[in-house]
Amino acid sequence: MEYPQINIKLLSEEDRELVKQAKQRAEDLRLTFKEFVLDCIKQALSQESPDDADSATAAEIEALKAQIAALSEKVSIPSASKTEVHTLQERLNQLRVGISNEIKKDREQLASLTLAISRLESQIEQLIPSLNLQGDGEGNADSDSDWLLGEDSGAELPLT
Repeated sequence: MEYPQINIKLLSEEDRELVKQAKQRAEDLRLTFKEFVLDCIKQALSQESPDDADSATAAEIEALKAQIAALSEKVSIPSASKTEVHTLQERLNQLRVGISNEIKKDREQLASLTLAISRLESQIEQLIPSLNLQGDGEGNADSDSDWLLGEDSGAELPLT
């Protein structure tokens, strides 16, 4: 059986320096010079040619375009005309104004209720000295309970 053999004549000083660097690199990688040279040849053969690289890049670009198209179909990005956007903005502003008006009404009602409570407290304070309470619980105890339960027909308090 014949074994292939490579005989290369290296005549220039540059070629000799290249062989010297290759031998040093093989030694650094703990390879024989033969193993190193064969690995270099394998790597050179496995690399794509420039034409192959261009076609591979073009294929990758086409694959990416297809993925983008598929994603675009899955993700529905709403598009709206300027008129639709303007209409939505107007509606949003109307809702804001409506909410502000409701808050204003609530505040006004709250202020009215606070004022009514204040007036009731004032009238109650005016009534307390006129109740003429007795210390032993006798006397007008019935009239006190009538007033507290709202059964005193003579004293009505305005609620405005």
